[in-house]
Amino acid sequence: MIKLIKRLFIILNILLLLSLGVVYAIQGNNLGILGIAHITGYDLNSDILPLYPVPWPDGSYFNSTTLPAALTHGEEDWIVDTFYLDIIKPPSVANNGMNNFTMTFQITNPTVYTWTAGQAGAVIVSGIYSSVSATLSAATVNPGGNVIITFSFRTKIDITSYDEARITVSYTMAGKPRYFYIDIVMRPA
Repeated sequence: MIKLIKRLFIILNILLLLSLGVVYAIQGNNLGILGIAHITGYDLNSDILPLYPVPWPDGSYFNSTTLPAALTHGEEDWIVDTFYLDIIKPPSVANNGMNNFTMTFQITNPTVYTWTAGQAGAVIVSGIYSSVSATLSAATVNPGGNVIITFSFRTKIDITSYDEARITVSYTMAGKPRYFYIDIVMRPA
Protein backbone atom coordinates (compact mmCIF):
# COMPACT_ATOMS: atom_id res chain seq x y z
CA MET A 1 0.00 0.00 0.00
CA ILE A 2 2.84 2.41 0.82
CA LYS A 3 4.46 1.65 -2.55
CA LEU A 4 1.18 2.48 -4.28
CA ILE A 5 0.88 5.81 -2.45
CA LYS A 6 4.50 6.69 -3.33
CA ARG A 7 3.89 5.86 -6.98
CA LEU A 8 0.68 7.91 -7.02
CA PHE A 9 2.53 10.81 -5.38
CA ILE A 10 5.29 10.62 -8.01
CA ILE A 11 2.75 10.41 -10.85
CA LEU A 12 0.81 13.40 -9.47
CA ASN A 13 4.02 15.46 -9.23
CA ILE A 14 4.96 14.57 -12.80
CA LEU A 15 1.46 15.52 -14.01
CA LEU A 16 1.65 18.81 -12.09
CA LEU A 17 5.02 19.68 -13.64
CA LEU A 18 3.79 18.76 -17.12
CA SER A 19 0.64 20.86 -16.74
CA LEU A 20 2.66 23.84 -15.45
CA GLY A 21 4.99 23.50 -18.44
CA VAL A 22 2.03 23.45 -20.84
CA VAL A 23 0.44 26.50 -19.19
CA TYR A 24 3.74 28.37 -19.29
CA ALA A 25 4.23 27.49 -22.97
CA ILE A 26 0.72 28.69 -23.83
CA GLN A 27 0.97 31.89 -21.78
CA GLY A 28 4.64 32.58 -22.55
CA ASN A 29 3.80 35.12 -25.24
CA ASN A 30 1.58 37.03 -22.82
CA LEU A 31 4.11 37.41 -20.03
CA GLY A 32 5.21 40.96 -19.24
CA ILE A 33 7.64 42.60 -16.88
CA LEU A 34 6.22 44.71 -14.11
CA GLY A 35 8.55 47.38 -12.81
CA ILE A 36 12.01 48.15 -14.15
CA ALA A 37 13.87 45.67 -16.32
CA HIS A 38 17.62 45.68 -15.78
CA ILE A 39 20.27 44.41 -18.14
CA THR A 40 22.76 42.03 -16.64
CA GLY A 41 25.06 41.27 -19.56
CA TYR A 42 27.28 44.34 -19.35
CA ASP A 43 31.03 44.11 -18.95
CA LEU A 44 32.22 45.73 -15.71
CA ASN A 45 35.73 45.92 -17.17
CA SER A 46 34.52 47.99 -20.14
CA ASP A 47 34.73 51.78 -20.37
CA ILE A 48 31.34 51.88 -22.15
CA LEU A 49 28.39 53.19 -20.15
CA PRO A 50 25.53 50.70 -20.65
CA LEU A 51 22.36 52.66 -21.37
CA TYR A 52 19.00 52.63 -23.11
CA PRO A 53 18.29 55.57 -25.38
CA VAL A 54 14.75 56.88 -24.96
CA PRO A 55 12.99 58.04 -28.12
CA TRP A 56 10.90 61.21 -27.97
CA PRO A 57 7.19 60.96 -28.90
CA ASP A 58 7.98 61.48 -32.61
CA GLY A 59 10.23 58.38 -32.53
CA SER A 60 13.49 60.30 -32.89
CA TYR A 61 16.25 60.08 -30.29
CA PHE A 62 16.75 63.85 -30.27
CA ASN A 63 14.36 66.71 -29.71
CA SER A 64 14.68 70.37 -30.64
CA THR A 65 12.29 73.27 -30.83
CA THR A 66 14.95 75.69 -32.06
CA LEU A 67 16.24 73.98 -35.19
CA PRO A 68 14.70 75.40 -38.37
CA ALA A 69 11.95 73.17 -39.74
CA ALA A 70 13.62 73.24 -43.16
CA LEU A 71 16.58 71.22 -41.82
CA THR A 72 15.86 67.63 -42.68
CA HIS A 73 16.49 64.75 -40.39
CA GLY A 74 18.97 62.34 -41.94
CA GLU A 75 20.03 59.08 -40.38
CA GLU A 76 20.36 58.48 -36.67
CA ASP A 77 21.81 55.36 -35.17
CA TRP A 78 23.21 54.00 -31.91
CA ILE A 79 26.37 51.98 -32.58
CA VAL A 80 28.12 50.48 -29.54
CA ASP A 81 28.97 53.59 -27.45
CA THR A 82 28.09 56.35 -29.93
CA PHE A 83 24.86 57.92 -31.17
CA TYR A 84 25.22 59.31 -34.69
CA LEU A 85 22.86 62.08 -35.82
CA ASP A 86 22.87 63.38 -39.38
CA ILE A 87 21.12 66.69 -40.13
CA ILE A 88 20.87 67.76 -43.75
CA LYS A 89 20.98 71.44 -44.73
CA PRO A 90 19.00 71.99 -47.96
CA PRO A 91 19.69 75.15 -50.02
CA SER A 92 16.45 76.70 -48.78
CA VAL A 93 17.85 77.28 -45.26
CA ALA A 94 20.78 79.50 -46.24
CA ASN A 95 21.35 81.99 -43.45
CA ASN A 96 24.43 84.14 -42.98
CA GLY A 97 23.56 85.29 -39.45
CA MET A 98 24.63 83.50 -36.26
CA ASN A 99 21.92 81.53 -34.46
CA ASN A 100 21.61 79.71 -31.14
CA PHE A 101 20.19 76.18 -31.17
CA THR A 102 19.40 73.56 -28.53
CA MET A 103 18.88 69.80 -28.79
CA THR A 104 18.00 67.28 -26.08
CA PHE A 105 18.63 63.55 -25.77
CA GLN A 106 17.24 61.25 -23.08
CA ILE A 107 18.78 58.03 -21.75
CA THR A 108 17.85 55.50 -19.07
CA ASN A 109 20.13 53.72 -16.61
CA PRO A 110 19.22 50.06 -17.23
CA THR A 111 21.75 48.67 -14.74
CA VAL A 112 21.45 47.73 -11.07
CA TYR A 113 24.14 50.32 -10.26
CA THR A 114 23.65 53.99 -9.43
CA TRP A 115 25.51 56.29 -11.82
CA THR A 116 27.38 59.09 -10.06
CA ALA A 117 29.65 62.04 -10.87
CA GLY A 118 27.93 62.72 -14.21
CA GLN A 119 29.64 65.10 -16.60
CA ALA A 120 29.00 66.26 -20.15
CA GLY A 121 31.22 68.15 -22.53
CA ALA A 122 31.09 69.13 -26.17
CA VAL A 123 33.80 69.87 -28.72
CA ILE A 124 33.81 71.18 -32.27
CA VAL A 125 35.23 68.53 -34.61
CA SER A 126 34.88 70.55 -37.81
CA GLY A 127 32.87 73.31 -39.43
CA ILE A 128 31.68 76.75 -38.54
CA TYR A 129 30.27 76.30 -35.05
CA SER A 130 31.30 79.29 -32.95
CA SER A 131 30.49 77.56 -29.65
CA VAL A 132 29.16 74.24 -28.34
CA SER A 133 28.26 73.07 -24.83
CA ALA A 134 26.52 70.13 -23.16
CA THR A 135 24.84 69.72 -19.78
CA LEU A 136 23.14 66.91 -17.86
CA SER A 137 19.83 67.14 -16.01
CA ALA A 138 21.25 64.97 -13.20
CA ALA A 139 24.73 64.16 -11.91
CA THR A 140 23.39 61.01 -10.21
CA VAL A 141 21.05 58.53 -11.89
CA ASN A 142 19.50 55.65 -9.96
CA PRO A 143 18.76 52.28 -11.59
CA GLY A 144 15.83 52.76 -13.95
CA GLY A 145 16.20 56.55 -13.79
CA ASN A 146 16.42 58.92 -16.75
CA VAL A 147 18.74 61.79 -17.56
CA ILE A 148 18.41 64.43 -20.25
CA ILE A 149 21.49 65.64 -22.12
CA THR A 150 21.13 69.17 -23.47
CA PHE A 151 23.38 70.24 -26.34
CA SER A 152 23.54 73.95 -27.13
CA PHE A 153 25.45 75.45 -30.00
CA ARG A 154 25.90 78.67 -31.91
CA THR A 155 26.43 78.58 -35.63
CA LYS A 156 25.19 79.94 -38.90
CA ILE A 157 23.43 77.66 -41.33
CA ASP A 158 25.91 77.68 -44.18
CA ILE A 159 24.75 75.27 -46.87
CA THR A 160 28.29 74.61 -48.10
CA SER A 161 29.95 73.63 -44.81
CA TYR A 162 30.24 70.22 -43.18
CA ASP A 163 29.85 70.78 -39.43
CA GLU A 164 30.50 68.16 -36.79
CA ALA A 165 30.41 68.26 -32.99
CA ARG A 166 30.96 65.53 -30.40
CA ILE A 167 29.33 65.30 -27.00
CA THR A 168 31.02 63.15 -24.38
CA VAL A 169 28.95 61.97 -21.41
CA SER A 170 30.54 60.18 -18.47
CA TYR A 171 29.27 58.63 -15.27
CA THR A 172 31.00 56.55 -12.62
CA MET A 173 29.39 53.13 -12.36
CA ALA A 174 30.63 50.38 -10.03
CA GLY A 175 33.63 52.52 -9.10
CA LYS A 176 34.82 53.14 -12.67
CA PRO A 177 34.26 56.08 -15.06
CA ARG A 178 32.32 55.02 -18.17
CA TYR A 179 31.44 56.94 -21.32
CA PHE A 180 29.22 57.30 -24.33
CA TYR A 181 29.27 59.80 -27.18
CA ILE A 182 26.88 61.72 -29.39
CA ASP A 183 28.22 62.77 -32.81
CA ILE A 184 26.17 65.42 -34.56
CA VAL A 185 26.82 66.17 -38.23
CA MET A 186 25.18 69.03 -40.12
CA ARG A 187 25.91 68.67 -43.81
CA PRO A 188 24.84 70.06 -47.18
CA ALA A 189 22.09 68.25 -49.04
